[in-house]
Amino acid sequence: MAGTIQFSNAIRAVKPELENLGFRVLIPQSKPLSAGEVLGCTAPSVKLQVCAGKDDVIIFVADGRFHLEAFMIANPEIRAFRYDPYLGKLFLEEYDHEGMKGDRRRAIERAIGAKSWGIVLGTLGRQGNPMVLERLEGKMRDKGLEYMVVLISELSPKKIELFGDAVDAWVQIACPRLSIDWGDAFRKPLLTSFEAEIALGDLAGWWERKLSLMGVRSVQGVEAVVEMRMCKKGWTIRWITMPRMVGNGTLVT
Repeated sequence: MAGTIQFSNAIRAVKPELENLGFRVLIPQSKPLSAGEVLGCTAPSVKLQVCAGKDDVIIFVADGRFHLEAFMIANPEIRAFRYDPYLGKLFLEEYDHEGMKGDRRRAIERAIGAKSWGIVLGTLGRQGNPMVLERLEGKMRDKGLEYMVVLISELSPKKIELFGDAVDAWVQIACPRLSIDWGDAFRKPLLTSFEAEIALGDLAGWWERKLSLMGVRSVQGVEAVVEMRMCKKGWTIRWITMPRMVGNGTLVT
């Protein structure tokens, strides 16, 4: 089980209740986050301990799906359910993994061969990582590429468009979700640092190495996650989906 920070205490409180019913419940922790806490860019891959014939799922407690999506990206093989405590309803959530991977691959391929680069270092909170910036600058210099470093607190297409065609491709050191969720809104490719290293030829693409997005996301800095394992001898768990949709989720009864 996992969720957003305001529900962490409730998640820990319900764990023994579910275990008394025969379920195996795991609430992992990604330090420095508290146990059960997940952020939109902090959701590491979970090693499955599959029970034959049973379902391993994540039960995510939140009133929205942004933070849950980080888990779904990192763990495409695990079904995700979101419990909305305000509505008192459970939703089956889905994510277009193939569509997302296709979008990111096209962005990387567009950036291959770029002669001038813009490197955005995010200044909002602790998003920007100077060590990553230093590494990317070194790679740009070694390859004889032109580049500029731009400090931005809140990245937007309007701000990037001010640079016009002076930059062929951008790499942002802030939050990977800026590229994954909103990359298509930018006229020029907007890559994460990991994707930039693929475009520069220093890493093979995940489609070449047959990696899942699990591996890609963990390189991006995705950290811990939480899952609920439903394994009970002789108990088959069935989920019934209803046609009513809320966002990209299906209400479950």
